[in-house]
Amino acid sequence: MLTEPIRELIAKVETAENAKESSFPGDQILEVNKIIAKAATFYEKVRYLIDYREEHTIRRAAIERILKRRVFIEQSPHAGMTLLQELADGQYLEKEKATEELAGDIDRIVWKFLNVIEAAKVNGAIARRLVSFAATEIDSRLSPLQYAVDESTVEAFYKTMKGHAHVHGVSEEEVNIQLYCAIWRSLLSADNERLSYALWLLYVPEWRGPELDFRLIAGKLAGVASRIHSAVGNSLQWQIAQKIKNESIYFHIIRDVVQHHGASAEHVLNSPAELDDHTREFLGKKYERENERIKSSGIRAVVYLFLTKMAVAIAVEVPYEFFFLGAIHYMPLSINILFHPFLLFALTRRVGALDESNTEAVISGVHGILYEGRVRTIRVRNTYTRLTFAFATLYLALVLFVFGALIGVLELLNFNPISIALFLFFLALVSYFAFRIRYQARRWKIVQDQGALVLVASVLAIPVVRTGRWLSQTFSSINIFVLIMDFIIETPFKRLLNFSNQFMVYLREKAEEMR
Repeated sequence: MLTEPIRELIAKVETAENAKESSFPGDQILEVNKIIAKAATFYEKVRYLIDYREEHTIRRAAIERILKRRVFIEQSPHAGMTLLQELADGQYLEKEKATEELAGDIDRIVWKFLNVIEAAKVNGAIARRLVSFAATEIDSRLSPLQYAVDESTVEAFYKTMKGHAHVHGVSEEEVNIQLYCAIWRSLLSADNERLSYALWLLYVPEWRGPELDFRLIAGKLAGVASRIHSAVGNSLQWQIAQKIKNESIYFHIIRDVVQHHGASAEHVLNSPAELDDHTREFLGKKYERENERIKSSGIRAVVYLFLTKMAVAIAVEVPYEFFFLGAIHYMPLSINILFHPFLLFALTRRVGALDESNTEAVISGVHGILYEGRVRTIRVRNTYTRLTFAFATLYLALVLFVFGALIGVLELLNFNPISIALFLFFLALVSYFAFRIRYQARRWKIVQDQGALVLVASVLAIPVVRTGRWLSQTFSSINIFVLIMDFIIETPFKRLLNFSNQFMVYLREKAEEMR
């Protein structure tokens, strides 16, 4: 007998499937020229080489970028047709899915958020955040069934874990919010934007209703925005996410069964033999796909890193050595340009394979969740104790030792202060990139036995990886290449493509008149 949260999950997905089947698509409204599409696709690939993102967030980020350009730069609230055209040209959306109904739905989504912005009379960060929410809502309209599966699985996961997470000194309400955030992070690898929109729906439940009171929503907008910002930025969710890693794997299996079997998912989940076969097949294919995916992500990250390193070397390191040191030292410069891309390439080639003990552990855990509602109680250390100061002191000593040793080696190689700073800066970013890419594949492992050398290497890498995470979060919005692409190149380029598309349609109509 399936537990209540799982039965609710299946019912919600069945409802979403029925809604999708009952909605008939309208007529296709776009003309996509192959040459223009290739140019748009090339631009998008270049754009995301210099602005590295996880693959599953790229389309949503593209939608947000288009919306911000239309709303803030071009001052146009009607984005539906333009957005569909650009998504189809950039191969984010099949042109057959672009209909008048879809364009109208997109315009209504944008209209709702613009009404809130107008009613609240906000600008700046909150207005940009609302446009980001609109992008996520549009993305969900493009893939309604996928979003329904994801949201329903998160809700089932949360209901299963609620009451089993404890953090000393933190209120139950705050723990539950952070548990909810941790589930989004762990199960779906949600970025800040996707998680923020999920919290928006949680704090503004009337948003999906048929009628909206924009003044009422505007009145509580500042408070809601503050709560979302605080919840997303709380590091407690990451601590909880590590604790629920095993349960996340189990719900990945459940989500995959529901996603692939639809209405017959209940039969598969109620049959231990069929569920076990599905789990074995899923884990085998998933790990192979993850290895291929991390290779692709690694290559993208290497290209991004190589381009930025070259630019920094030309703009900063070479002038410093030439004007202040009187000569260019080619060995440190070459190491600074080539070492980090090669290191990242080496770290993201392959992450090993699943063994049978891991598969059996996953199967046992899935059975416990589905049939018994068996959940571990997790406890997170989040308060000061007598040992906290000692641990912090030891960690500080570890940081000083690691970075001190690196600086010592670089000085032996005749690195100057600027080249040392750049080397450490990019080493931290590379370590964090590699950690993120490898983590996506290794998250399927429950049984992880580490040897002594691996354990020592992991401990020594912690200060570097944590520094890279801080740098990535701090400087994520400061990317001169992205600013140039978005504010100088993109607007005229997209307008040229749009004009070219319309001109091609015009020529085709004139040709047809001659028949």
